[in-house]
Amino acid sequence: MTGKIKTFLSIDDIISNIKSKNIKIKNEKELKIILEHNNYYFIQGYKELFKKSDGSYKDNIYFEDIYEFYRFDKKIKLLFAEILFEIEQSVKTIFTNNFCNRYGFNDIDLLDPSNYDKNNPYLIKILSDLSNQINYFGKTNDAILYYRSTYNFVPIWVLNKVLSFGMIRDLIFCQDVGVKSYVSKKIIFNKNASTKDVQNMLELLVTYRNICCHDDVLCGFRHRKVNIMNTPYHCQFKLTKDKNGAYIQGKKDMFAALIAIKYFVNENEYKNFIISISNLINDFTSKINSINRNELLEYMNLPIDFERIKDL
Repeated sequence: MTGKIKTFLSIDDIISNIKSKNIKIKNEKELKIILEHNNYYFIQGYKELFKKSDGSYKDNIYFEDIYEFYRFDKKIKLLFAEILFEIEQSVKTIFTNNFCNRYGFNDIDLLDPSNYDKNNPYLIKILSDLSNQINYFGKTNDAILYYRSTYNFVPIWVLNKVLSFGMIRDLIFCQDVGVKSYVSKKIIFNKNASTKDVQNMLELLVTYRNICCHDDVLCGFRHRKVNIMNTPYHCQFKLTKDKNGAYIQGKKDMFAALIAIKYFVNENEYKNFIISISNLINDFTSKINSINRNELLEYMNLPIDFERIKDL
């Protein structure tokens, strides 16, 4: 069995390859500078917006347009990262304060299975992963090294500096039912969500946070497993539905993330976030003739009037 052979391409080879795909170039000299400092493979990850349904490129597409979309996605990720970092900090703080009040504030308390729901089938695996994170980062983090050498333990609020958002999410949902419910209500502003609803929304937001931090493609992303609950916001928009009338749009995509974020931040912060996204979208579509605003929003899985959510 033989497959395609991949070889290293020089910048001149890459430019020849671009031209062979019916993609135009505005300024070859400037493009060479772009390719000297930006990974061609990463930029090509943004090409789908510029293709027809048959996989060929639309007419009058410039490689610089794809590059601008690549840059646009970075700017969107920065907006998401900023608000998701705030949510992460809030969730970690609320979890830590509650845990310390109930069970103790030492690292050994955090690792003690008796402080969780012992019937949770994932508990042993999660506590093992927790121990690995503590041991790995504990070798290099100055604060953890200081507390270990000075006090022979590490407070949980110090561990928060190195534990991942996903780990804190898992620890919350490994706790006893009553504790899990209490924390779930504390970490959201809108209290009309069940513990399971909060868990699903956090799962989606942790994934979005990781995409932002690892510089993966955000625009057009759809989660493979998570479906957030139907909310009062869904029925306010003309969202795509399946043949049974169930929402497809707004369940595991960017609009779902916008809905979820609305549950975790205050009204003013949320309004500024949505306005900033809208401004970036308008700025991008004003620069690119080949993609209009509606096409971009469809690709991003956002309703054409998504900005209205800030006032609902």
